[in-house]
Amino acid sequence: MSTPFKNILLIGATGSIGSYVLTALLAEPSLTITVLKRASSTHTTPLPSPIRTITVPDTYPTDAVTAAFRGQDAVICCLTTLNVADQFRLIDAAIAAGVRRYVPSEYGLNNMRPDAQALNAVFREKGAVQGYLRGKAAEGVLEWMSVSCGMWIKWSLRNEFLGVHVKRGERRVVLWDGGKGRFSVNTEENTARAVVRGLVAIPEETKNRNVLIEEFAVTQRELVEEIERQMGEKLVVVEEVDSVERIATLQAAADAGDQMATIGLVEAGFITGRFGGDLSKEGEILTEKLGLERHSLQQVVADALASLKE
Repeated sequence: MSTPFKNILLIGATGSIGSYVLTALLAEPSLTITVLKRASSTHTTPLPSPIRTITVPDTYPTDAVTAAFRGQDAVICCLTTLNVADQFRLIDAAIAAGVRRYVPSEYGLNNMRPDAQALNAVFREKGAVQGYLRGKAAEGVLEWMSVSCGMWIKWSLRNEFLGVHVKRGERRVVLWDGGKGRFSVNTEENTARAVVRGLVAIPEETKNRNVLIEEFAVTQRELVEEIERQMGEKLVVVEEVDSVERIATLQAAADAGDQMATIGLVEAGFITGRFGGDLSKEGEILTEKLGLERHSLQQVVADALASLKE
């Protein structure tokens, strides 16, 4: 059965996950790819020649975005964490342009859980976007598909996330709740392949669905132990965090406008394992149905540590 999605528009093609999605799209020769670019973008590396680029104002005005979306079968959004609320008008533009399916900037845990939405504004906004898409699907005006992938270890080590600090010669860890919280892990490459294969390989099974993928699940303690094994040295535990107390402190700071506190609450959502980040407990895992390869903790950590030397 041929896929109904041939013309694909990607938003955020140079970002943390968007660059991987672009690579995965280019691996499918049947697809025609368009990239939506903001006017203020400072990215200067030329995109491959088959790709069409459309530039719009930074505010994503509805008229300009609707015009860019016309003729597209699917729109894939890879906006950054703190910009996910921009998607409401992107979804409206997709509907106006006659787009068949919209893929929101999800790429995390189960944002439909009430406790996740109560934890921080990012999960709340992502949940609201998914709720909005569910409503539009019920009206029959737009399909959707989101991908929840847990955490990326390579990204986490580069950004000193999950309490692990091994960049710039550092060898320290902030341990949450004894490091016992369990969360799902995928590579960035597999996440991107899941997005593309969800459109071209099993489009009916992924229609109007939050697609859950997992290569393995791990605790912070297990992750730290593997990093220590591969680095051949111990990480110094510089702080033991009680998650209940820390979350309360971070939420107060976030309410006062501290964006870094919001990022801390996103970290808490995964590292504690209590807010929908252990995806095997949230529903069916589609890793095998999407034809994705599973990597081991050892492989993923080795790749992540090697990336720090690049």
